[in-house]
Parts: sequence; C-alpha cells; structure tokens
Amino acid sequence: MLQIIIAVLLLLASKTSLAFAPVVRMTAKSSSSSMIDMIMAPKKQNRDNTNTPLFYADTTESETVKEEKQSPELFAHFNSVTQGSKDDYFEDQVKTTDNKHPYRDKTMNVISSERKLKTWLHTQHLDSSNDFYPEGLPMDVVMERIGDTLEDVATHARRKGCESGKMSLTKDQEDSRKTVVVLGSGWGAHALMKVADCRKLRLVVVSPVNHFVFTPMLASSAVGTIEYRSMTEAVRSANPMIDDYLQGSAVGVDVHKKTVQVQLNSLLEDVTHGDPPTFEVPYDYLVCSVGCKINDWGIKGADKALRLKTLDDARILRRDISECLEFASRPDVAGDEHTAERTRRVTFLIVGGGPTGVELAGEILDLKADVTKFHASYPHLKENIRVVIAQGGSDLVPQFEPKLREEAKKSLEAKGAEVLLNTFVTEVGDGFANLKTNVLDEDGKVVGAKESTLPLGLTAWCAGTAPVPFVETLLEQLPPEARNRDGRIKVDKWLRPLMPSEDLTGSVYVIGDAAAFADQGFGATADFPLPQTAQVAGQQGAFLARLLDRGYDVAATPPMLLPAAAKSSNSTTAIDVFNDPQMRAWLELRGLDQAPGFIFLNLGILAYTGGGEALSQVQLGDYPLFSYFGSVAFLLWRSVYLVKQVATRNRVLVTFDWMKSNVFGRDMTRF
Repeated sequence: MLQIIIAVLLLLASKTSLAFAPVVRMTAKSSSSSMIDMIMAPKKQNRDNTNTPLFYADTTESETVKEEKQSPELFAHFNSVTQGSKDDYFEDQVKTTDNKHPYRDKTMNVISSERKLKTWLHTQHLDSSNDFYPEGLPMDVVMERIGDTLEDVATHARRKGCESGKMSLTKDQEDSRKTVVVLGSGWGAHALMKVADCRKLRLVVVSPVNHFVFTPMLASSAVGTIEYRSMTEAVRSANPMIDDYLQGSAVGVDVHKKTVQVQLNSLLEDVTHGDPPTFEVPYDYLVCSVGCKINDWGIKGADKALRLKTLDDARILRRDISECLEFASRPDVAGDEHTAERTRRVTFLIVGGGPTGVELAGEILDLKADVTKFHASYPHLKENIRVVIAQGGSDLVPQFEPKLREEAKKSLEAKGAEVLLNTFVTEVGDGFANLKTNVLDEDGKVVGAKESTLPLGLTAWCAGTAPVPFVETLLEQLPPEARNRDGRIKVDKWLRPLMPSEDLTGSVYVIGDAAAFADQGFGATADFPLPQTAQVAGQQGAFLARLLDRGYDVAATPPMLLPAAAKSSNSTTAIDVFNDPQMRAWLELRGLDQAPGFIFLNLGILAYTGGGEALSQVQLGDYPLFSYFGSVAFLLWRSVYLVKQVATRNRVLVTFDWMKSNVFGRDMTRF
C-alpha cells in the first residue's frame, strides 16, 4: 500500500516527474524491491505485529474525538510538531500510539497541514528503526513539490484572465512589476517562463534562437526519426504574457547599473545591409541561463567535428549523414576493389560514450537497419556502414549503475557498433582520426598505450562541456570567489552568485549549466556541483520563478516574507502587485515565511541504445526505485519522452513522427 502511495506522489510531485509506463518484467536493483514486490507486498505490520493498513480515511468525527480523549498527548504533539524536538516527538509518539490503529490519529490529524506532515515524515525518515517507508526516500521534498505544483496550478488559473484580455492591471500595478531579463531559452529559462506569474514579473527574454528544443530527442532528429518542429516550442508561445523577446546574444553586463548589453542577430540578410544594433536592456533581476558549449579540449582538428548540442547541430548532422551515404554510393567506389574506400566514407566516429553518444549511436544503427533493407535506399551499403564509439573511460554511460553499463555495451555491439573503451582522440583530420587506447593492468592502472588511425567519413563530438563566453563576461563583474574551478559560477541555496556589494544581492541569478550549485549530498563547497543536465536546469528554473513570484525580500539572507503591514521592498507604489494576501496566506500555511533553498530531486536517467531497446534507471532522490534494460525500458523511455513534451501539440507531432518512421521509414531528404 505504501509503495503505491509513493508512486502516486511521485507522479504528482512536479512537472519534471517521470511517467511510469506499464511494466511486465524488469531488472531490479539489489538494494530495492522489484516493482512486483512493491505492488503485491502485504500491508506493513505495526510494532505489535498486527496487520493494519498504514492510512485510514474512514475515521468518523466521533471516533476521532473519542481517540483524542484516549491519547491526548499524541494530539498535542501533532498540534505543535513544528515547534518541538523531533527526538522528543518520536519518543512520546511510541509511548502514546494506539496499538489498534497505530497510524490513524497521525494521518487524520496531520493531513490538513503540509507543514506538519512534512515534519512528521522527515522524523520517521531520521529514525532508522522505523519501517514506515524505505530509508532514503526524500518524502519531505516530495511533499514540498506537491505543494509547489498546486501553487503553479493556482498561478496559471489566476493569470488566465490577463492572458485572455478579460482582465488588465492598473497603471500603478503595472509600474510595480519587476523586470526580469532572462538570458537563454533552454531548459532552465523555459521552465522559468512557464511558471512565472507575469502579472508580477515583466519578462524580457534574450536568446539567439527563438525556440526551446527538447534536447533528449536531438539524436532522433539527426537521423530523421523525429522532425525538428515536433520537439520545439517558440519562446513567445511558452508564456503568452512574456513582455518581449529579443533575438540576440548578451555580450556585456554592468551589475552596478543593472543593465545588460545585447547584440541582436542579423535578420533578413538577403534583403538588408549593415550590422544589427547593440543596445542596453535594464533589469531588476537578471537570470543567466546561457547553457554551455561542447569542449573539444583543444585537440587538433576537433573544432571541425560535428556537434549535437542545438537544433542547428542536429540539422547539419542529418544532412552530412545523408551525404556520406550518397558519397559512398558513387560509381568511383563501386565494386569489390573499392570496398575499403566505400567503407571509409560511411564510417561514423562518435567521440564520447555518455548518454548523448550512446543514443546517437543507437539512432544511426536504426538508420542503417532502415536504409539497407531489401528495396530500401542503400541496400548495397549494408556491409560497409560502421559505427564506432570512442570512450575515454572504462565504461559506457558511467551515470548508470554497472549492470546497465554492461548491457549498453553488449546491446550496441550486438547491433554492429564498435565500442573502444579507454580510448582518446588525439587528432581529427580530413577522412581520418588518430586514436590512443590506454592499456590497463589487472588493477586498472595504465601500463601503456596503443596508437592507431581510423579512416572515417564523419566525426560527431559528444564529449565534454565548457562555459560559454558570457559566463566569463559575468564573472569579470563578480568577486573572484564566485568562480568555480570548472569555470562555472558558484551560487548559494537561492541560486544567487556572490556579488561585489551586499546591496546587489538578489539582483542576479544563475541557473542550469552555467551554475555550480553544491547539492546537500556533496558538502558545503561547489567543488562537486550538480550535473549539467536538463533535469537540474528545469527544476532550478521552476524554483526561481516561484521565488520571484512569492515576493520574498530576495536581498536578505535568507529571503523572508516581510510583515503584511510593511511596505515590500519589491514595491515602488502604494498599489503593489506583490501585495498578494492569498499568496501570503498560502505560504504561511505551508510554513514558508522563509524562502526554502533549492533541493534537486533526482528522478533517474534514460538512454536509447537502438533496435527497440533502452536503459532506464528510475529513482527518487538517492533512493533507487527500479531499473530496466531492453524492450520494457524502451516503452518507458518513449512514454517518458512523450509525456515530457512541453505542449499537447508536440505530443501529437512526436507520436505521428514515430508512426510515420515505422511505416514509411526515415526521411533523409536533403535541402
């Protein structure tokens, strides 16, 4: 029963939740129960070994009053649970719990207050002898995300009137809005745009591209499985109340004057002349969500290798893969005597064995199987197409557990891929790449190296990341302590970097790949920050939108709600959009008078390996739920990617693209 409740809570926890597809079989971690056990497990026993349900919803008012008289201490503890000691609370709880229904009073009394329920669940988690739920489940975080989701729903409902034009702000209210300049349109920026209450915040988005792209599907679009427009959403469509979008790039910033310098993109190049203008945009809050770039480590020729970071990268890769197939089909390489050259032209080297590299390899292998069928476009290249993965580490997809790493390697090799572990690319040239493969002894120590040259037609670089130039520009305006050792910007629990002076605190925020945020599990320093993933960026963007929506005094540490009678520091007029009694009452009910810090809730990781197989490692925080490999994981992978699309339009288009590619094959038309 408990596990089913947890699964439901996970689905409701946030917009970044994973969607669980129906499962028939699975490979479960040794440290967690299988899904079948989770569903079929008998009810937990109480401390007296009597089988009772964990929650009771049928307690009548008279029964509750009666039990309150029998156990007054227990009720008193729950009524003041946020004020007393957790240890004292648990000790008294054991003494006063009714043996007949050990959890009835707790649930029915606490459920009306998220604050009390979170504290109680956290207390149960801290006590190792308690079997209420498996150790490691971050139920306090889950409960907070449920509250955040309800808040987001209410915010969207309240702004509907303004979006439809049926309601409008007064001039005083309009003047009290705060200008938020958002740099970028990736996962963090897009989540902020979706959640932000534009009745309070004046959003100005600056990005060189006018759309958000669902990056996990870039590999699919690079081989024609998914069309580009199916996995994108225009910036102006993300939130109808966005005040302005500027298609350009931030090239400078002055944190003292609170202005950012924007270089607009050159548009209509075929019909206009001259350089695009550069101008300054003032802000109250600056959100740096500029992402990162591929790091080629200065390797000779690597700058000429193809990338898979943006939609333009996927478009170029799709075009070049198609051209490689045509290049190998020319008459000058026909016949057995030209087999080596024909094979070279359709040899694809993928540098990097992380999720991006593995998914790209799987998609190219699917493309190979598709286009080399009998009566397909390139059946004569069936024995020539090669897919080679060069991975510097000793395993593919090191983010997964060891068993899934092995399955990934076996799966790719079974489909014809060549996996070169402990292998580094030392040079990328015209039609070749030089490789160095480390030789390891039994203890895993490097005892030598072998160098080789791989003839190839195309190289896709999917290894390493580095900060974009604007991150360095912003760091020049910040104290030296704000720089992390990997070049990112250190931020505190509220995603604020260290500023030159205290009065500037809370005016700049850094989220996503540009931020070095030290999660609670990594200690107090940012030496081991959160990974640069879409999941982290999306959660940070939504968190920041709520932080700004709620009207905290963000210049304070920690940010606090000011007394209702006091004039907010967010206000410049007598009528203030941040003077929101409903929001204040909601936050006080949840015990959020003080702004909570950001907590990353890890929901797992997925990767496609081709041939209708995938890897899936699903977890809740640090607690592993289950892991799959094979066709079942592939169904989960597709289900999650479909549900995670940002709009119904995208879900329909992606579904149609999958059906189209299965029925008619992948479209490799070049334009």
